[in-house]
Amino acid sequence: MVPVGLALALAFALGARSSAAPPLELGPIVVANGTAAFNGTVGGDSSSLKLTVNGQPVGLDSAGHFATTVNLAGTSTLDFGINGQQGSQNVVFQVPLGTIVGSTGVIPAGVLDDLTRAGVSLLQPVTDGKSLVVTGGVLDQGQLSSLTLNGEDVLGQLSSDHMFTIKVPGTTKEITLDAVDSSGNSETITAQQTVSAANAIGVRIVKVRYLKGNVHRHHRLKMVVTVKDRLGRLIHGARVSVSSTKRGRLARRPHATSTGPRGKVTLGLRLRKAALGKRLVVLVVAKTPHAQARKKSSVRLPR
Repeated sequence: MVPVGLALALAFALGARSSAAPPLELGPIVVANGTAAFNGTVGGDSSSLKLTVNGQPVGLDSAGHFATTVNLAGTSTLDFGINGQQGSQNVVFQVPLGTIVGSTGVIPAGVLDDLTRAGVSLLQPVTDGKSLVVTGGVLDQGQLSSLTLNGEDVLGQLSSDHMFTIKVPGTTKEITLDAVDSSGNSETITAQQTVSAANAIGVRIVKVRYLKGNVHRHHRLKMVVTVKDRLGRLIHGARVSVSSTKRGRLARRPHATSTGPRGKVTLGLRLRKAALGKRLVVLVVAKTPHAQARKKSSVRLPR
């Protein structure tokens, strides 16, 4: 029986999930001739999730189902990366092929079931002014052989309600929680430190990325802007605006938009037909209540 305190805590954890919808269910994995073939289901809203296997993107249908064959290229593991979930967390499940593939070359369905039953969860780190306070928990620690936070054992530090609270230096940029089951399968949850716009120390535009698919057809360009503060923390709630440095490129200036929990915002630019085939130069401005950053960026538009 799951303790009430733990169930409530996990319900509010950014990485928590219901046992009825585990983040990753795998069917049988067939390993032969340097490839691995398998199918499975990713829980949650598949429209906002991205799945990679050994670094290669794998498409999901509307129900989160997928089926694919991966060229192992000499590797002895399958790494399933899931991102796009709520908050600033990424999850990677690793299946070590060398230790669990039987003589038939088939890993039975449900290889990650022990990790699902373990119910590992990591809350978003918070600061107490000097340190970062990191809290997490498990539903069933008996399913795990190890549980570490940034390399420190926390399996032995679980409280009676199966939770742990650890302090790490305030300069820590990334928190990594690693859970390993008895077969060597692992789940790694990574959370980047975030800060609200009101509490950010300075502001920096660290990345501008363009999505140019179908620009020539729809005359629309998407750009993704990532914002951090001077301590390297992703800023949630910074206002980002974009304008063209040359008149006649944009049909209209997009509205300023706030960054989300991952410190990112996606902006849509409506282009004039005359801009196609030319270089678009834009000025990106990011604002918090206490600071402002400006950055020029450019992209060659398709014809």
